[in-house]
Amino acid sequence: MAEMKTDAATLSAEASNFDRISGELQRVIQTVESTGGDLAGHWRGQAGAAAQQALTRFHEAGQAQIKALSEISQNIHGAGIQYSSADEEQASSLSSQMNF
Repeated sequence: MAEMKTDAATLSAEASNFDRISGELQRVIQTVESTGGDLAGHWRGQAGAAAQQALTRFHEAGQAQIKALSEISQNIHGAGIQYSSADEEQASSLSSQMNF
């Protein structure tokens, strides 16, 4: 298995990427829902009901993706904080052992 190297800044940048993707997804969802809302008055019968159900499923799936992206971002941010804390503890321990 390949060795993984990282640092707190890299983790923070990657968490921000997930936040950016989530924001982009939210804008796409809003655009689709706005378009669906504009067209809703023209939908009739079974086709109209099917279109409304499709928009509802789209919204639910989008919200699930946004939630997952948010959780990933939070986990990466948390890992960065833990990484920094562990790095500082190790540096402090090494300094005290070497009488720096």
